[in-house]
Amino acid sequence: MGMFVAEMSSDSFQLLGMAERGMLPDFFAKRSRYGTPLTGILFSASGVILLSWLSFQEIVAAENFLYCFGMIMEFIAFVKLRMRYPAASRPYMIPVGTTGAILMCIPPTLLICVVLALASFKVMVISLLAVMIGLVMQPCLLIMLRKRDGSGSHMSSDLPDFHSAIPVLWRGTESGKQ
Repeated sequence: MGMFVAEMSSDSFQLLGMAERGMLPDFFAKRSRYGTPLTGILFSASGVILLSWLSFQEIVAAENFLYCFGMIMEFIAFVKLRMRYPAASRPYMIPVGTTGAILMCIPPTLLICVVLALASFKVMVISLLAVMIGLVMQPCLLIMLRKRDGSGSHMSSDLPDFHSAIPVLWRGTESGKQ
């Protein structure tokens, strides 16, 4: 029970932090009079209630399905960044070219596809529904953030600005001109 409460608490504070950074709508940044992120707690609790009709094994399988999908997205991002910014300064560099990076990602991707194929139909439907919701929400959030003040940045002045710490190369342009 303690781990469940700790997980819900950390999730609700992550939603609060993302809202304070301008990554989520402002209503997630509201706190109760005790400082707890009330909207985040309600949002996390509603997710738990929605999943309560599944068995524990199905919840774990859906979680693994989504994790596997996320890993495939990381592999795609790895290769895409390697191709788009080959000369970028990186703290750690895998000493292979683009072809080597693609070949390196094929075996784990095949294993992940096997894991995805072994999931039950119910787990696949739930997981793919969650993926589709995420794919629809991402552009909606970007539109909302751009409409907020034109630049998309709306952040508490008490927080450090991490965007200024990111090299221009990683923000989408190689020359720094937008």
